[in-house]
Amino acid sequence: MAFLPKRRKMGESSNKMMKLTQTIPDDMVEHIISTFLPVKSLLRNRILSKRFVDTHIRSRNLDFSGIYSRRRSQLEVVGIIEEVFNQYKGSDIHRFILLINHLGIEDKIISCINTCLGKNIQEIVLDFSKSKKVMEIPINFSAVETLQHLKLRSCKFEMVDNSPKGLKLLRTLSLMRIKVMKETINAVFTNCIHLESVELINCWMDDMLSIHAPEHKKFKSLVLSSIRGLWVISLNAPSLENFKYDGYAIKFNFVSTYTLKEANLHYNRNFSQSYYDPSNLVVNNMNFITRVFVLTTTTIFLEVNYF
Repeated sequence: MAFLPKRRKMGESSNKMMKLTQTIPDDMVEHIISTFLPVKSLLRNRILSKRFVDTHIRSRNLDFSGIYSRRRSQLEVVGIIEEVFNQYKGSDIHRFILLINHLGIEDKIISCINTCLGKNIQEIVLDFSKSKKVMEIPINFSAVETLQHLKLRSCKFEMVDNSPKGLKLLRTLSLMRIKVMKETINAVFTNCIHLESVELINCWMDDMLSIHAPEHKKFKSLVLSSIRGLWVISLNAPSLENFKYDGYAIKFNFVSTYTLKEANLHYNRNFSQSYYDPSNLVVNNMNFITRVFVLTTTTIFLEVNYF
């Protein structure tokens, strides 16, 4: 019984909100729904409400990550995405998230991306892990001036160093299941002066990852996980505060890590190589993280330091 007044109050508040919505002119309500609602909510409103069945699509948040369901085939999913872009009337697209099997529809995906690039896009998330094949996108992301967040999975990414305006506003970069070139990393830290965090997960590299960011003041977080072919990490980032590494013990060569507050070192055992002894590497790497406030690690670290 004690909860009844609260429920009644919530019900009254909901009724007031509905009455308020009904008093707003249709054109204003349509503008709010078409512009500020995520595209999934907008499409749902168009289906369920006759009032908004002809509402134009101006949503700035084109998030298609949850578009798959048991009832929808790949063909239906592609049809919905095409319909949204064909009917799009907005001047800006701030967010584009797509998780899809790209095989056979590469041209349609590229068309959607190009539309977003022409509408002041700020965040792009492309996940093509539903296919085992990495998608080749003939688009130079490094030429995009408005982009702040870029997350690519199973999607080729290269950045050229001669794009003075490209990715100047980029704050977060996440690459997964991608071949990462040394030249790309160099270009990223040369051009992206506002960069705050970098994630490289399940990527491929050749021997060394070199990050030279002595002038960066906003670069705070670096996550490296399960990177094949990586044996040395050379890091010069005085502003770095959080470092996470998951993989075999490899050589760290860090410069100016005085601001590092948290380190997560998840060392894996390499059972395939009986001669592999990580002891010296683990001990030497500790020299670079002696000032951290929080250290999370695995039993390899404890075993090495105990014996």
